Amino acid sequence: MALRTFKAGDGTIWNVWNVVPTLGRNERRLSLGVGMIEGWLCFDSGVSKRRIVPVPQGWEEWSEGELEAALSSAHEVRRGPDSPDPNPHPDG
Repeated sequence: MALRTFKAGDGTIWNVWNVVPTLGRNERRLSLGVGMIEGWLCFDSGVSKRRIVPVPQGWEEWSEGELEAALSSAHEVRRGPDSPDPNPHPDG
């Protein structure tokens, strides 16, 4: 798995990596969206998460400008219940 980090034009730092789903023999079945069986490209800023399906060939070699262009076309993903709160409130 390759991991890239870049700074978008608005100053947001994004981590980008490819996700390849795998299941062991005894694990429960997961429902994946159309085309996701081969994996996806994940963009995560800690506040927002986006994905591109399928993983574009050669993305590991893209410039920061190319990564930002891909980010703009990536689909927003709602964070799951186990994801850390990106904006914790110290007062509870």
